[in-house]
Order: sequence, then C-alpha cells, then structure tokens
Amino acid sequence: MTALTPADTALLGRAFAQVKAGENTAADATLADLSLAARGHPDALMVTALARKATGDMPAALRLFKAATHSAPKHPAIWNSYANCLDELGDHDAAIVAYRRALAIDPQASASWINLALAAVAAKRWDDAAAAATRALALVPTDRRALTAAAMVAEGRGDLNEAVVAYSGALAVAPGDAVVRHNLAAVLRRQGQIEAALALVGPDAPVQSRLLRANLLADTGEFNAAIDTYHSVLSVRPADLPTLAALAELLPQLGQADAALSAYHAALASAAAPDLWRAAIGAAKGIDAHATALAWARRAEAAHGHHSDWTLAAVDALSRLGNDAAALALAHPLAADAPSAAAETMLAWLLLKAGDAGAAEPHALAASRLQPLGQTPWALLTLIWRLLRDQREAWLADYDRLVIASEILPPPGWSSLAGFLGDLTETLTKRHLTLAAPADQSLRGGTQTRGDLFATTDPVLLGLQASLVNSVEAGLASLVPDTAHPFLGRLAAGVTMAGSWSVRLRAQGFHISHIHHKGWLSSAFYVGVPPEINAGSEAGTLRFGVPDAALGLDLSPRRIVTPSPGRLVIFPSYFWHGTAPFESAAPRLTVAFDALPRQ
Repeated sequence: MTALTPADTALLGRAFAQVKAGENTAADATLADLSLAARGHPDALMVTALARKATGDMPAALRLFKAATHSAPKHPAIWNSYANCLDELGDHDAAIVAYRRALAIDPQASASWINLALAAVAAKRWDDAAAAATRALALVPTDRRALTAAAMVAEGRGDLNEAVVAYSGALAVAPGDAVVRHNLAAVLRRQGQIEAALALVGPDAPVQSRLLRANLLADTGEFNAAIDTYHSVLSVRPADLPTLAALAELLPQLGQADAALSAYHAALASAAAPDLWRAAIGAAKGIDAHATALAWARRAEAAHGHHSDWTLAAVDALSRLGNDAAALALAHPLAADAPSAAAETMLAWLLLKAGDAGAAEPHALAASRLQPLGQTPWALLTLIWRLLRDQREAWLADYDRLVIASEILPPPGWSSLAGFLGDLTETLTKRHLTLAAPADQSLRGGTQTRGDLFATTDPVLLGLQASLVNSVEAGLASLVPDTAHPFLGRLAAGVTMAGSWSVRLRAQGFHISHIHHKGWLSSAFYVGVPPEINAGSEAGTLRFGVPDAALGLDLSPRRIVTPSPGRLVIFPSYFWHGTAPFESAAPRLTVAFDALPRQ
C-alpha cells in the first residue's frame, strides 16, 4: 500500500471534517483534489464512502466500504464505519458481523461495543446485545451511549426496573439529552408511573416527545390538555400516524365521535402516502363510518393505483353498508387473482352472511392454511361446521372442555379473596376515566381502561396478574395436546400476557358477540358483579357460540356462564362470545386479557 503524501493526508482530514459538519458539496470538492494515487487508499475509500452515505447514495457507500475492507482488512475504523452503514440499511445481522471484525482487531474500542449492542437490540438478539453492552460499560461506565444501550437491552428483555436505572444513569450524565429523557419517560409510562413520566416531558418538550406527553395527559384524565397537545403535534406533522390514531381513538371515548376523523380529513387533503390512507380507512371503520371508509378506499385507489388493501376495504365497507352483492362482486375475483388470508377470510364471511355455508367452507379453510395462527378463519369455521352439522365443530369448538371456569386464589399479602377484590375494585375504579368505550371495542354502555393494565408497578394489579397466570396455567394443564388443533396444538408450559384491560359496564351494558384477533387464549375475570346477575337469570351472563350480529345468523348459545366475583373464565380466542345486558344500579366490573403460549 502506497503511503499518502502530506498533501493528500491534509485533504482527507479536511474532507472528513466537512462530512461530519454536513458540508457534503464541499467534501466532494475536496475529495476531487486528491491525487490519483491516493484515491484507492483505504482511508480515501472510507472517507469517500462516508461522503456518499451522507448524500444518501447507500449503494455507492457500500461498494466503497467493501473495497476499503478488502484493501485494509486489519483497519478497525473501516469495519466499524462499514457496519454503521449496514445497520442504517437495516441489515443488522451483517452489521453485527462487521462490528465483530472491528472488535477482533481492537477489543478496547468502546464505540464499537456500543454499536454492536445497538445493532443486536435492533435484531432482537438479546444475549448478544447484553454481552456487548456489558463490555461497553466495563470500558466506559459513565458513557451516555453505553448506558442507553444497556437500558434498551433491559427494556427489550422486559426488565423495566433495570431499564429505568440505566436510562436514569444516562440522563444524569447528559441531562439535556431529549432522546434519553423521552425513552425514560416511555418506560416509566409502561410501569404506570405516569406523574414521574410527565415530569420528564413537560409542556416545552420537543415535538418528537409531545405525542408521549399527550398520551400521558390522557392517562391522567386531563383530556382537554391531551387533545390540545395532540393538535400541537399535528400542526407541525399533520400526517403523523401515531398521533392521528391516538386522537381518533380518544375522542369517541369523550363523546366526541363526530370529530374523530377531522384530523384525518385534514391530512388527506394533501398528497397522502398509502400508509396514511390505510390508517384513515381503519379509523373510519373503527367508528362505523363505513360510507367514509368506502369513499377513502376509492380515493386511495385513484391516487395510488389498484391494490388489494383498497379492494378489501371497499368490500368490507360495502358489506357493512348492506350492499353485499357489490361486495361479493369484488371479493370473488380478489380471492381468485390475489389469494391471501385476508381475501379468503373476507369471501368466506360474505358467503356465510349470504347463507351459503358450503361455499364459505373452502375459503375459510384456505385462510386457515395461509394464516394458521389467525383467529378469524377458525371462528368462521366454528359457525360453518355448525350450520353444516359437521362433526368437526365439536372438535374445533368443544365448549364444555375448552371454556374453563375457576375461582382465583388471593395473591400473597391478602388473607381473603373478598378483601383482595375490594382493594382491586378501588384500584380499577380510579382508572376508568372516560365517558364511553373505545369505538372499535366490543362493549356497549360502559368504559374501558387505557393502555395495558398490567404495565404497572401497582402491587394490587401485579398481584392480580400473578394469580391469573397461576389459574390459567393450572386450567390448561388438564388439556391434552392435539397438534392439528389451532388451540390445543399450541399448548406450552406457560403463557405470556398479550394485552390486558378492565371494563366497567353500567345498566343495560353488554358486549356484542366478538372474537379476539390478537390472542390465542382470552379471558374474563369478574371483580364486581351486581346482585341482579345470578344463577336464576340470564341477565349479564357470558354466552358462547353466538356469532357477530352482522352475519345475520340466528344461532343460540352453545354455552352460558354466570359471572360471580373472583371467577375467571378462559377460552380460545376464536370462540365467539358476548354478554347479555342487565339492569342494576351497580356496575359490572371485569378484567380481561389475551395470552399467547410462552416460548
């Protein structure tokens, strides 16, 4: 390798500084002044690669980095920079390999250990990430990036307490770091430490943290302030999808359903990306604004061309609007020309709604093969096989065996279940702050808590979670695995919560018949039950096997369970279930959760 001349060395130093300063045009001009002999030098290749990367020309950057590593395979800075480029492109596994090449040459390079940890976090390779973060902290125990990497590892592994410690350490080192402040607040929110989180993202928070602040304000019941903060984000970023979704979800719960789509209307007035159309259509469907959803599906297709997403949205909206003939006319060719689980499920739904269970069956079966962990195809098959008097209904939907009711034990620290339920009632009641239920949920005449109920440090709720998990795992232990079965085939040694919430129903409140799309196992736990709900009446009972009313199928319940305080009912997430309304001055208070098999 020919040594660089002093002049070329100076030019490379200047170009590198210009790249770091964002002066890309100047950097290109400086690099153009290099001698021909210097341009193939590894350092020149690396700086040129960095310049190309800074302008967004990633293919050229990768090509130059590869040439540099071939020319100087023992140069750790080149391997580290190459790895950074791979990581930015989303090729985290390749980046990990390159970072390790750098560290094999210079194991004391703390920056490379930190970068390796962050790449492993992005790849969800938690053991690799933890090992790299540990090495980084051993070298630079008070480094902000090293502490942040350790916090991200802890957060990814679910150790929120350790994540708080590490993020707090990073914030102590760099109190002005808005990203660390945001991340710490987000973890505190996951723990239910809302006030502590709010203190970190105040009214003057940067725009990237205002959505978090708005969510925190809504969590505390400061709804007007939350709405104002959502709008402050949208004034700067009118197409910000998480903010649009959060605002559209909150407004119906405050009795402002008519305003729920206003921000979407405003955002769609400009050239809208496909993901914005998808989000807007989903929000319209969620509040039963099916005419709007249909109009937006057609506008999205006009703007972005034919896509199955627009067709599926139009089919669903047409069916909900009662135009099943038009829906079927679109659904048949979609399933034939672009078969997918969604298209096959939609066609099966429409055919079942039309009263043709036999025609619906092959499409529901096709959907179950395309998406074996999906719940909707199996839910449709419970109805199809019932209507066809097919014995497979009993295999798929054995309500007597798979609906399991039990009474939980009080958690440690409580001597009686009644005493625990009293404390739990007080805790849950404080969390029911809205006026109405989320528009896209199953309950009518009641409220639902925000967020994940068990994302908390509250000892009452954590005690409940532990008791529920124990009861679930004890109930599942009696079942016999069946590899062909969508529920029994996934039995495992334990379960992992996949979402939890509380519902408070008032008089005449009920749940429409529904399934849980994101679960494997679903549940109802009864905390407070009005005296009018008892074994001598069907009022307020939990009913299985009655389909969504939109299907128009007059089917009676396959099983009815009467609620009682302390009773837990678990069942496969694809089981149709709903409740009968009740009359009482007292509310019906429940906790529900979905669970997945623990891997």
